[in-house]
Amino acid sequence: MGVDREPLTFDYENLHVRVDRGVFELFTLDGSPAEHTFRVPLRWLGVSLHYKKPDKPGTLSFGIVRDPRSALYNTDRLAFRYSTSPGCRVPPGDEALFRAYLTEVARLAGRPVA
Repeated sequence: MGVDREPLTFDYENLHVRVDRGVFELFTLDGSPAEHTFRVPLRWLGVSLHYKKPDKPGTLSFGIVRDPRSALYNTDRLAFRYSTSPGCRVPPGDEALFRAYLTEVARLAGRPVA
């Protein structure tokens, strides 16, 4: 009998994300409408953090990719079949927090990070 493993979680401002048994889930914690709840198998997860200007916060998007071999993090925006942006803006200095967490998620999924 295997040991139950705790879900892999990450919290940032009003976001709570978790990976458990091959499924990624995104929740907003500030009472935002449920339309920003997102759930997808890791095989199809894509996450993009896009900066228009280097010194300004970027837009974070989670979505479903067309090709499960594409990068899980810093996914090219054209690779998405569907994406949602939960309204979280990420300053450039915080990108490393997302990269560290999503690199571990990509490792679990057997997927690359761009």
